[in-house]
Amino acid sequence: MKSLLYSLRSKSHIFCLILFMSIISLFSLTSADIPAPPPRSADSVLVSAMNKAAEAISEEMTQYTFTTSTTVTTTTTTTVSVSPYAVCAPTTYTGSSPNSQFYQDRLAVAGDSLALGLDVYGFVPDIHNIAGESVSMWNLDYFTFDVGGGEMGLIDAVEYIHPQLLYISIGMNDVNMNYPDPYVTRYREVIDELIRRMPDINIVVASITPVCSYCEVVRNDIIREYNAELKKMVDDMNSPQVVFFDVYSVVCDENLDLREDYTSGDGLHLYIPCYSDILSALFDFLDTTDFKARMGG
Repeated sequence: MKSLLYSLRSKSHIFCLILFMSIISLFSLTSADIPAPPPRSADSVLVSAMNKAAEAISEEMTQYTFTTSTTVTTTTTTTVSVSPYAVCAPTTYTGSSPNSQFYQDRLAVAGDSLALGLDVYGFVPDIHNIAGESVSMWNLDYFTFDVGGGEMGLIDAVEYIHPQLLYISIGMNDVNMNYPDPYVTRYREVIDELIRRMPDINIVVASITPVCSYCEVVRNDIIREYNAELKKMVDDMNSPQVVFFDVYSVVCDENLDLREDYTSGDGLHLYIPCYSDILSALFDFLDTTDFKARMGG
């Protein structure tokens, strides 16, 4: 635009020069040998000068191309639906990882009485608890849970909460009433259905915990057999959103029995220090995965 204005300014000078020369020529004499042309009126001189100036400017203007552009700004609004129950604070925090609170606020538990203890001792809020006594894979369809939307099955209850992080601890009641193959087959069906309904969920499959040496309810060698099949199931799934957490190794002693200071008294169920140490180890383990990033942290 600057060059255009400069050009127009230059052509104005040309116009003035042509006008001036035309007026001068009206009064000046020619060579003595050439007769002077008859004088023209001032109007005709002025018109002629203006025409020449216009022709010069028009010729210059043809060198420029003018384009018109329209800019359209579009604003896109993305709405993300998040369950109001997905993030809830517990009454008791634990863990040494700098991300412990992030994980614990998003942690929901599902399973049997061993999972239920996390709610009983305040490590997860009631709304994040889908666990109950005597729950197992072989009798799972007989249990319902009320997490605020009425009685519903385990899978429906998890979907109702739609947690970002689900910890499943179930199997102690299967050890004496089931076999490893049907146990992991049903377990796999449950996980597949959870992922189908909630593609953004992240699942921790916890191993079955051991019992104390004096407990005669179940045997630890059978528990380890179930845990081996459970780990194999998770490995075979090869899913970035499903991980196997070896709780057994966290709570056992050198003889692979449950540490006696971890039991609530019966040699099978767990007490507060045990749950605290389990979660602390869990959060450290999650730091080695991409779960935090998957949950937007």
